[in-house]
Amino acid sequence: MHETDLHLEPNEASDLCRLFGPDELARRGWERAFVTVLDEATAENAIAVLAHAAGAAMDEGWTAVRVPADAGVHNGKTEDAEACAARGGYVYLVGSQFGKKRGPLAAKRSWIARVRESAIARALDDGTSAELDVVRLRFTLHRAINDALAGTDLLPLGPLGRQVYVDATIAAGEQKAKSWSGTVLPTDHPINIEAAEFTAEGTLLLGIRYPVTATGHPILVELANVDDLFTDPNAVPRCTRVWTLTDIGTPAAPAGFRALDTRDGVHFDAIIGDLDAAGKSATVLADHPEGALADSEHIAFTLTPTPAPLDTKSIHHFGDIRRVEGLAVDAQGHTHYVLDEEGHVALRTLVYE
Repeated sequence: MHETDLHLEPNEASDLCRLFGPDELARRGWERAFVTVLDEATAENAIAVLAHAAGAAMDEGWTAVRVPADAGVHNGKTEDAEACAARGGYVYLVGSQFGKKRGPLAAKRSWIARVRESAIARALDDGTSAELDVVRLRFTLHRAINDALAGTDLLPLGPLGRQVYVDATIAAGEQKAKSWSGTVLPTDHPINIEAAEFTAEGTLLLGIRYPVTATGHPILVELANVDDLFTDPNAVPRCTRVWTLTDIGTPAAPAGFRALDTRDGVHFDAIIGDLDAAGKSATVLADHPEGALADSEHIAFTLTPTPAPLDTKSIHHFGDIRRVEGLAVDAQGHTHYVLDEEGHVALRTLVYE
């Protein structure tokens, strides 16, 4: 395992996805490149590129560059990017749809965005801002995921979570006459998205950190019409299939998704781990202290065409390392992980000899 410190501000990196084809990489003298997102920033300030010089040793030759972007009328109106995925010449960013650790749910975190890879390349070349197309969802993805999970037995939402995430959000929408008032319902669960990847069919697979099933297993939800959200102003998110990893997580140590990666849209790598970070006054853990116990682990699974419990294979266990936020497998088969560690962001690379 090779470790590299990344000098990025703020020090809150989430997720990884591969960036650029072989021609663009060769033009820049790079062997591999990834996008990561910085979750303590607005969407237009969240994009960073991690690149590795061709021929350099794995623990040397890395560059970390912030990519300026312009979200137009949505500048400053989003926060908490948690996931990224690439497809068809675009990089897609997904907001957590969640709230701060003590609530309530935040409309600023309810969004999805995309940027062309060619715009990222231009921004890297001349420093101009890449055009970022943002769709502010105003809890409609929250609504679609809750509806899709209606038939899934979920870990019960505790009384504090109900109060600060659901009841407080409903009250704020009503008191301020928000356009989204009525979208969050009293029976809902708050949704925390931390992973995203495209399936072979072009749908977006969302990895949910919280909630999990009543028996502690991670949940995947399919967003079937992601591109419609950018092309049709009247489109609303439509979530369809739901999968669970029934051999990951237990009632005593429930586990949620932290990251996803795929090369073919069928075979996936994932990071699973705890439901929230311990020692930070998280409401989720106040209701469910066992949610802090699951270790971080890299697993692999094959997506079935119809929803079914998915079998997994363990690839790497991280032991005492808990804040593993993203992974991507490069063209050479090396697995790269981005970690949030105290005071810095780290990139670790697992090389199979």
